[in-house]
Amino acid sequence: MLLVIVIGDGHLVVPIDFVVRRPNPKGPGARCREKLTWAKIMLDETLGALARRGLALPPPIAVAESWLSDSKWMRHVADVHQGTLLVQGKAIYTFYLDDGRKVHGHDVIHNDDWPWQYSLHAPGCRYVRLRATSPTYGALTVILVDKPGDDRLYLLCLATAVPVTRLLRAWARRNLIEHVCRILKHLLATEACQVQSEDAYYGHLVLRLMASYLLYYTSRVIFKGRVTMDEMVFHLKHHWSSVTCEPLELFGVS
Repeated sequence: MLLVIVIGDGHLVVPIDFVVRRPNPKGPGARCREKLTWAKIMLDETLGALARRGLALPPPIAVAESWLSDSKWMRHVADVHQGTLLVQGKAIYTFYLDDGRKVHGHDVIHNDDWPWQYSLHAPGCRYVRLRATSPTYGALTVILVDKPGDDRLYLLCLATAVPVTRLLRAWARRNLIEHVCRILKHLLATEACQVQSEDAYYGHLVLRLMASYLLYYTSRVIFKGRVTMDEMVFHLKHHWSSVTCEPLELFGVS
C-alpha cells in the first residue's frame, strides 16, 4: 500500500509512506493489520506529522479505488480531518436519490437521462452531481463522469459542499499516482530481495523508497521534467548493483 502527496497542479507526486501487508505470515511474526486499518494509520500519522511541523493545510481530499470505500473510514476522514474521501463507486451499490428513486450503480452508469453539465477544464467531458442517501453511508454526493475515450464511471463521497470541479481535478491526478506505483513496482524490487530477516527486508524497501524520492525530485525539479521517470529507471537499471547514494552521482549532481 502506497501513500503519496500530489503537489500543486499535479506534476509533482511524492511517495511518502508505504506498508507491505503480511496477513498470514509464515514463521515468526504476528498477523498484519488489514489494509483499511493501514490506510487510516498512514493518513493520520502523515497529517499529524505535517501539523506538528507547523504546516497549515486545507482539509484534505483523498482519492482511492473502490476497495477503500469503507463507510467508517470515510466518516473518520470527514470527522477527524474535516476532509473528503472520494472513491469510485461499484455497479452493485444501491442508494436513493433525492426524488425518492432507488438506483443501482449499474443504472447510474448506463442510464443517460441525467442533467449533464460540461467541464470548462476538460473539453468534451461532462458530469452530473447528484444527492443521494444510503443505508450504509448516509447522505452522499454522487458524481457521474463521462469523458471521451474513457469508460463512464461514477464517484461517491459523503455529502459535501466542495465544488464538483475541485473533486474532479483531484480524481484526475490518479493517473500520475498510478504512474508512481508502476515505476515503484520495478524500483522496489521486492521479489529480488534475498535477505532473511524482517528488519533487513524493510531496510531494503526503505532505502529503495528513499532512492525513488531522489529520482522524482531529480526528474521534476532538477531536470524540470526534461527527463522522464521511465528514462531514469531504464538508465539506472543498467548501472545499479544496489541502492546507494549513486543515483544523483550518475547525473552529475553532488
